[in-house]
Amino acid sequence: MPWTLRVPLLADEALSSWLAKAALRQGCDPLALTGAIWPGWRVWTRDIDRGIPDARLDPLVQVSGIPASDFEQAALRGVYEQISGHPLAENRSWPWLLALGTRNRVHHGGQQFCSLCLTQDITPYFRRAWRMAWHVGCPLHDVLLLDACPTCHAPIEPHRLVAEDKHIAQCARCKLDWRHVACTPISQDALRFQQLADEVLQRDHAVLGDKAISASEWFAVNAFLLGVIRRASRWPASELTFALQSLGISVTERLLPVTGLSFELLPVSERSAMLTTIQRMLDIGLDEMFEAFHRNEVMATALHDPRKSPPEVIRPMMVNGSPRQKTSRGDLQSGHQPKSERAVRAAWARLKRRMKTEMP
Repeated sequence: MPWTLRVPLLADEALSSWLAKAALRQGCDPLALTGAIWPGWRVWTRDIDRGIPDARLDPLVQVSGIPASDFEQAALRGVYEQISGHPLAENRSWPWLLALGTRNRVHHGGQQFCSLCLTQDITPYFRRAWRMAWHVGCPLHDVLLLDACPTCHAPIEPHRLVAEDKHIAQCARCKLDWRHVACTPISQDALRFQQLADEVLQRDHAVLGDKAISASEWFAVNAFLLGVIRRASRWPASELTFALQSLGISVTERLLPVTGLSFELLPVSERSAMLTTIQRMLDIGLDEMFEAFHRNEVMATALHDPRKSPPEVIRPMMVNGSPRQKTSRGDLQSGHQPKSERAVRAAWARLKRRMKTEMP
């Protein structure tokens, strides 16, 4: 039976946002609503923003009155297969998509928001763009996005709200209204990268130096640069770090994520710092950057994991192997060594991340 109270799917609205909003509009919990639409299907144990399976669309269309094509257009799968350049498996993490870190219905992260956008909304809702890992700021308000409750530090989980909550712009744990929280200015370089990435997706191609490349190649190049940044930050006295510093690119330990997690699992502050550095690398240009690598005798293995092939557009620029011999692990001091301070901090940060979702 169709709902008496219709809930429109707004432009750029995430599917999870719409489902949670629709539930509160009907006067019930999101879990109760999805259980009524899809009995026996545990919707909230998956990343529903990626897309709703075709076999599950018909009952949703019947109750909502919204065409199936609208739900298909709101799904993120098409965007991310454009980024990857190939079909993506449902049960794997997707590059450049914030990972929810789902355990049952509990999320470790994966959602973010602009409090000023929520304030201006007639009915607050979460944007599809806020799930994209390169989105770290709001271009309308020039502020850093928030990816956790400022008060209790819980992840953003609108699907765990209850009927009495009325709107989705609040914390499911402490009930803080996010429309009244303070904002932090966004790095303009990070915002430039964000807008450039959006433009590349819209055009489905980019120009890198004097080469025209596809959107998927462009994102692959920037994933490669993320790896370069992390490697340079890990070894501050290396030739790679000296080469970057010679170009005016400051690579410090703060660019090395404390947790050691993948980019899609990092907090927004760490992603913003890394994208700021990547934008500066793009401003300098890959040709000039690789010339600096050659001058400083940076080994190819210092730039990327040799088990993975670098992007095709990068391969002609790759630095030849250095004649210097690498120190083998066998040459290192034997015996058990205490873990470094950074390793201990990384383990502690990962533990806190797991504990965050286990709190009542």
